[in-house]
Amino acid sequence: MSILSLVMNMKNILKNERKNIVLSLAVGTVLALIFTVGFSIKLYADSTQASIASKVIRLHVIANSDSDYDQTLKLKVRDGILSLMKDKMENCENRQQSVDTLRESLADMQSMAEEILKEENCFDNVAVSFENCVFPVKKYGNVTLPSGRYDAVRVEIGSASGHNWWCVMYPSLCFYDSENGDEMVCDNKLKNILTPEEYSVVVGSEKVNVKFAAVEAVKKIENYFNGD
Repeated sequence: MSILSLVMNMKNILKNERKNIVLSLAVGTVLALIFTVGFSIKLYADSTQASIASKVIRLHVIANSDSDYDQTLKLKVRDGILSLMKDKMENCENRQQSVDTLRESLADMQSMAEEILKEENCFDNVAVSFENCVFPVKKYGNVTLPSGRYDAVRVEIGSASGHNWWCVMYPSLCFYDSENGDEMVCDNKLKNILTPEEYSVVVGSEKVNVKFAAVEAVKKIENYFNGD
């Protein structure tokens, strides 16, 4: 190989190496940007959901099974508990009072649930507790809460292997007008306890709520890698 050929080969090698270096830097820059944006969205999603969760309390009623009979019993138990707690919860001036009231009323709610089941000739066990539970994304009227952990009254009927029923107990969004069946009463109470930013996330219009979508996208990615 001549010296000229050797020089030309070296120039080509260096040229290709420069291309590879430039390409690597470009890819690295893009990945760094994606990571930075993704991390920022994750922080936003986690902090937003956690902040919303710190201001509400939810109700989770789980049926014994998916049979029509057990699902009907679930709704009867739900109605009984909401009727029992309505006046008590409406007299609560803040979240902590609501938490205290619910904890103090767990035995009464369990007795109510057991009485309703016995009236329907059902003798399944009932477990009523106040827990921090994982909830999926859930829509209540014009309000949509992001998935994540929330404090909740958890009512498990029998084997608790049937479909669930969710609502919000504080603020009292889930107390519905009996004339309207299951139509949720979503008033301005939620607006009064959330920041404008949080309220804009959970109360959307018919248009796509970009903020809410960002929160849920991050939650889905987290659940995928956590194997949930």
